[in-house]
Amino acid sequence: MATKPKPSFSPARRFAILLNVVLSAMALLVLVGMANYLSAGYYKRLQLAENSRVELSPQTRKVLQSITNNVDVTLFYDVEMEEELYTLSSELLKEYSLVNPRIKVRTLDYTRFPGDAALFLAKYRLDAMKDRNLILFDSNGQTKIVNQTQLSDYDVNAVLRGDTKEFRRNAFRGEMMFTPAVFTVSYPRNLKAYFLWGHGEHDPDNTSHDYGYAKFAAVLKDENNTDWEKLTLSATNDVPADCQLLIIAGPRSAQFTENELESLDRYLTRGGRMFVLMNNLKHGPASGIEQLLMKWGVEVAENIVLDGENTTSGHDILTTQINPTHPVTKTMFSEGLRVQLVLPRSVTPALDVSRSADAPKAEILAASGTNAVGHFVIKGQGTVDTQEKTGAFGLIAAVEQGGIKGVSAERGSTRIIVIGDSLCLNNQLLDSAANHYFAVFAINWLLAQPSLLLEGLGPRPIKEYKLTMSTAEMRKVRWVLMAGMPGAVLAFGGLVWLRRRS
Repeated sequence: MATKPKPSFSPARRFAILLNVVLSAMALLVLVGMANYLSAGYYKRLQLAENSRVELSPQTRKVLQSITNNVDVTLFYDVEMEEELYTLSSELLKEYSLVNPRIKVRTLDYTRFPGDAALFLAKYRLDAMKDRNLILFDSNGQTKIVNQTQLSDYDVNAVLRGDTKEFRRNAFRGEMMFTPAVFTVSYPRNLKAYFLWGHGEHDPDNTSHDYGYAKFAAVLKDENNTDWEKLTLSATNDVPADCQLLIIAGPRSAQFTENELESLDRYLTRGGRMFVLMNNLKHGPASGIEQLLMKWGVEVAENIVLDGENTTSGHDILTTQINPTHPVTKTMFSEGLRVQLVLPRSVTPALDVSRSADAPKAEILAASGTNAVGHFVIKGQGTVDTQEKTGAFGLIAAVEQGGIKGVSAERGSTRIIVIGDSLCLNNQLLDSAANHYFAVFAINWLLAQPSLLLEGLGPRPIKEYKLTMSTAEMRKVRWVLMAGMPGAVLAFGGLVWLRRRS
């Protein structure tokens, strides 16, 4: 009688194998989970692209790494209609959140989600902006809005030359706008500026005339988070104690009185900050502020500077020599940006100012080309004549006293910026050349915003790649796409069929 065969695996053996498989799978899952957990906090991101459009500057990384509170960023966008700018912005902000997870980014397409858009607008009281693309930064109730119009520059010259009929973006200002916005909502400061009034200055309330300064006032409020109001210095008034920046924008119709100059001098002595934009002599005579500036180390000449080699109209100048080391102009130098001025006066360090260690230190920020011509007003006894001089003329200067030059300091360090023209920041010319950038950099320095915000955050060019092909090359590519690739698939399929037949 045949014996019954023994099973190859006993129940105990099968149970042991099953237990081993289960434990191995669990161990694998635990290891994968641990690796994933560790990789979330300990990782290294490598930038493989040589010219990435979303690579962050070291200055931005420093700002982001210092943030300890949550910052909610909302891209309020019509994604389909503004795909290019939305993509650039969202990719850049994604890099921000990867550097610091406390930067939380979300997109709200108001065309697809009108209900959520209405709640968003109501929460931030933005009903007037329901159809505008914008990016809002919010941290503990402190908000900052970056409008779409602030994010890019257009190549206007190409249209004016007739090269194209379409205005194309040639620079993206995302990092330049986003990093200060994150810093502003994370470290809020109550800033106050005053526009001096009463001598024919540009009007910061005037939105309808090119001569107005409403656009520049908006830059103060929207991009530098600074409130402002007008200030008139009467015989007894002094500069208010809460004034962190005094703006004198093109006085042209009245002379400064001795009392006014003394008030301004006391303000500067207390560590005041002043932004002086001189009137050009075509619009009125010297206002008397020149003698105060001379005391503080800057000489503004009674002249008009023309530079035939660096002009677009014959009356304007595009600055050619930019100071490469000063915080205001360092980024402009590296990016090749220029300021456009109209019939400017020369602005240079005064030669007869004390050279003691605590004396005001003046330096030129921007100058004309070496072949510019200065038309000087020469006043004699009852006569006025002009004299021409040729050379490079300083057009913008900065003064600092009471601190280490270039190092950010709070109130106590006097700072002044003087421009030989006031039209450069009016409603018409603020967005010309690099005038807008200069205004932002100058205000940041005058208000002692951290210097790390000023360096390396200029506009980044948007590059276009054009592929030019001849008719014969286009024909070859068409045959490759329409016949070559499908034919290769058919040929491979035929080989497989023949292989199986054999």
